[in-house]
Amino acid sequence: MFFKPKSNHYIKAWFFCLILAVIVFPFSWLASLLIMLVSTVLVLFFKSIHELELKKSIETSQLTKFQHDQRLNLLQEQLDILMTYYPHPMVLFNQRGQQVLSNASFYELIHLQDRELMYDDKRLPRAILKIFKQAYYQETPMIQDISLNNQFYSAHCLPIYVQGRYQGFLCVLQDVTRLVQQDKLQKRFVADASHELKTPITAIKGISELLLRTPHMNAEDRLDFTQQVYDQSHRLEQIVKDMLTLSKLSEDKMMIVKQPNNAKALIEEILNTFSVAFTQHHLNVSLNVNEKTVLYVDKKAFESIMSNLISNVMIHANASELHINVLETLEFVKITVIDNGKGIEAEHLPHIFERFYRASSSRQRSSGGSGLGLNISRSFVLAHQGTLEVESEPHQGCKFTLSFPKLTLS
Repeated sequence: MFFKPKSNHYIKAWFFCLILAVIVFPFSWLASLLIMLVSTVLVLFFKSIHELELKKSIETSQLTKFQHDQRLNLLQEQLDILMTYYPHPMVLFNQRGQQVLSNASFYELIHLQDRELMYDDKRLPRAILKIFKQAYYQETPMIQDISLNNQFYSAHCLPIYVQGRYQGFLCVLQDVTRLVQQDKLQKRFVADASHELKTPITAIKGISELLLRTPHMNAEDRLDFTQQVYDQSHRLEQIVKDMLTLSKLSEDKMMIVKQPNNAKALIEEILNTFSVAFTQHHLNVSLNVNEKTVLYVDKKAFESIMSNLISNVMIHANASELHINVLETLEFVKITVIDNGKGIEAEHLPHIFERFYRASSSRQRSSGGSGLGLNISRSFVLAHQGTLEVESEPHQGCKFTLSFPKLTLS
């Protein structure tokens, strides 16, 4: 007889055997006893198998449930970590417009700690409230730029669909302040550069037209106008060269190779190139530096930095003395460039490192400068992981302080 251990058929079979034994008993009590004995043994055997398999099934089900719970807990932990450390504000609303998920960055942005916000909560900032309403009603992907707390954000709203049914929307607010500021700086740079380039180009064009219209101009005037054309073309070339240098520095395309250089020998070499100019401007120069001091700098970049600072003293400061001091600290080599010139007013100091900025009437386009020298100098110093600072008072001169790390990786 065949029994199914995973069902209660063995109980029915036992009752059948019991009835059969009762029927057989009047004819043969031995056969009846044998039927009862065999059926009872078989029933107990299959019952034990059934209980064993049932136990295994329960244990397997419990293990599967435990593993499933573990996976859910792991996913929840991963989601919590993602939400906690995700740098941009993020919030999820369900189909009823109730907030179901958000991170700390979102609460910092809206200055609220309510965990049961609605998409149309009047306490939300107006710009965010408008976006949430549009995302909730339109149920389509959307991207909008907003300004909030002097910061710029790009709001990405995505509808959530499950089996074709709308279940809410997710909104991520990405901080794009730096990109917006860079775009503004780029536009301003292009405008300033166009204006600066226009001046020498206009001068060259005007003088050229004058020379063409006056073929019988006397030699002295022709020489003077030719010199002006040369000076303006030289200035134009310098502006373009400085702009290319700035472009390379801003895009990290300028190779800075720092090598050990003797500070005294390097600075003296730079000063020697200005010896004639110092005499013409009646500028007395002094250098105070230890002969063993070592500068870890890119030689060409350092020459550009010092040349810009020295040129500014001669052209703009109207100074009679220039002092260059080199001092070593535990981590830096500090170079101070001090003059006794006319100085810079306090309102101009925060801006003198900006591109094309001119602090006073002494720094006019007639001086021939590009207006980019100090900006290039600071960019070179920053590329060395150093600092460039300025101190000045009107009629008290200027003090530029350069700090270079004593030893850095190239």
